[in-house]
Amino acid sequence: MNKARFSIIRLLLLALVAGYAFTQTVFAQGRNAAPMLLKGPVNWGFERMPIPTGFAPDLSLKGFEEVRFAPGMFDTSSTNYFTYALAVSAEGTNSIGMAELKDFLDKYFRGLSISAGRQKGLNPDPAQFGAEVVSVNSDFAGLNRFTAKLPFFDTFSDGRKIALNLEIAVLPKGEANKTLVMMLTSPQATNAPVWQELRTIGKTMENDWSPK
Repeated sequence: MNKARFSIIRLLLLALVAGYAFTQTVFAQGRNAAPMLLKGPVNWGFERMPIPTGFAPDLSLKGFEEVRFAPGMFDTSSTNYFTYALAVSAEGTNSIGMAELKDFLDKYFRGLSISAGRQKGLNPDPAQFGAEVVSVNSDFAGLNRFTAKLPFFDTFSDGRKIALNLEIAVLPKGEANKTLVMMLTSPQATNAPVWQELRTIGKTMENDWSPK
């Protein structure tokens, strides 16, 4: 191997190591951040990150996200497997509909799976990520509700393909030009007991966000 080629390979390896270290630092900072949106349940794991994220830099929404992970989130045998609540505070917009949600879900979950899989040599097919988003009734003026189904490759474990169910609430805060996107997520059927706790988290977040 000539010296020039060795130098290029060495630079690529250093870049990969630096990128991995940066990702770990961002996640560590997110875990240590004080919750601003999802203040509970306190026994659920917590992270906060900027939007767009490092694993999905092409997201159109801008702001930050907070996540609460159910106990057993990464245990494939748990009834709470891959169950969590995701709240996005989107800046500079009061209009997020089905098209914007599908774009977010496709890019976010595809990037998440591919990024996590890269560390394990798992290569999910990008073409198989595609959310189906449906509009449902609103509870009151200004709040829009959606459901979604999304195929996901769990590269945090063994790369298995799972089907995620989502219940989504979109609530603008007009005077601040911000929008809350509240996503409740689980592969469990939506009549499973875990959804009662998820919906309680969602309702609490909506009440906190809404003008008093």
